[in-house]
Amino acid sequence: MSSQASHTCKNCQHEFVGKYCNNCGEKYYDEGHKKVSHLFEEVIHFFTHFEGSFFTTLRTFVTSPGKLSLDYCNGIRKKYFKPIPFFLLFVVMYLLFPKFEGLNMRFSTYVNRDYNTGWYARPAARQKIAALKIDANELARRYDKKSAFFAKPLLFLLIPLTALFLSLVFYNKKKYFFDHFVLATEVNTFFIGINFLLLPLLMIASTTIYKPSAQFFYDGGPAMIISFLVFLSITILMFKRFYQQSWIITLLKAAVFGILMSEAIHYIYKMVLYYTVMLFL
Repeated sequence: MSSQASHTCKNCQHEFVGKYCNNCGEKYYDEGHKKVSHLFEEVIHFFTHFEGSFFTTLRTFVTSPGKLSLDYCNGIRKKYFKPIPFFLLFVVMYLLFPKFEGLNMRFSTYVNRDYNTGWYARPAARQKIAALKIDANELARRYDKKSAFFAKPLLFLLIPLTALFLSLVFYNKKKYFFDHFVLATEVNTFFIGINFLLLPLLMIASTTIYKPSAQFFYDGGPAMIISFLVFLSITILMFKRFYQQSWIITLLKAAVFGILMSEAIHYIYKMVLYYTVMLFL
């Protein structure tokens, strides 16, 4: 039986046998790997690997809410995208649509006396007007222009908030915070996918065919209510699969979680966004 030749790892100088260094994982490359054709082989490998893991992840994500997180926490990870990169992929897709405002809110809404953000927004606005020596209209113009840059990346803030609420609502399950964090990532990926990608795309398609249908998608309109109910239903399925409790307990806890999340988005996320944008004006 012939023995395999040993190699010296170019990365860590470790002696090993086979294709990969058993110390650092670096692959062994010989002269054959310096052919131009090898570059194209690597490109093909990347796309076939990406396609396989991406579509497996997407299919599981859509058809079995909560299974991605449950499998990942149970150590089944090879065939899926990792949770954070998958979430970031949705954020990047969301970034490609500059007209999709999502949770971004205009300056005029923040300082509106009939809206409950005015108690912190108006004093901060007055200070910024005095510091920059501009009027309110100019401040509004600058704010609305700058806020679009921060609103989408700051969505990442929702993951630790969601994980915190999950750890409180499902405290009796005695799971690691890591587990709650993984599920929180999937929850927020769905949140972005439904509300900031699918719904606006449906609105664009619908209004292109029939312009009066825009009324259907206004704030508080039927489309918003439907999207909320869809997201709530998906969240319930996630919780049932991941935490494995009875339907009654799951429904009650999903309702509590929904209240906590809506309050966090309104009071924490929007406040952080407002102060962040004001800081950089």
